[in-house]
Amino acid sequence: MARVFLWLLVLGLGGCTDNFADAYKPDFLAEQRTQATRKGEVIVNLRPVLSALATHLNDVDPVIYHAREFFFVEIFTEDQSLLDNDAISYTLYGLKRVETPAWVREVHKEEFDSVLHTTNKYARGFLLAFDKLNHAAQEEAKLEMDIVGLGKILFNFAYKVPAPAF
Repeated sequence: MARVFLWLLVLGLGGCTDNFADAYKPDFLAEQRTQATRKGEVIVNLRPVLSALATHLNDVDPVIYHAREFFFVEIFTEDQSLLDNDAISYTLYGLKRVETPAWVREVHKEEFDSVLHTTNKYARGFLLAFDKLNHAAQEEAKLEMDIVGLGKILFNFAYKVPAPAF
């Protein structure tokens, strides 16, 4: 009788599947990207004229983005001439340091990957590289975006979001 029960138990448990594989698993890369992103807008006459998201890529992946301070800036605006005519300039403020970009380049849609991509199909993304800040200056980093004729947006990276505890 014990053998029959054991045999039925083995057959019954053999039909079980591991549903954990289909369970929710957090996407750590997406979570890190979200936490390293700041948003700003320029509003004229109670209407948003330009929206921008700035992501500090060194916080997302410090192994890949270690040589410089890298930012991915996603810009959404109806007036595309702002983006095409170099009407936007950037400044990085660290601890007692002010940096201008070593280079700025547009990231085209065919270059998008899991980190460098826009959240809106009408937005355009730009990769900015600054000289490397020391650790203390990096803790106080603020990126300023100056749009000629519209104003400035200050992205404050001085405050850190706690790491996810999954």
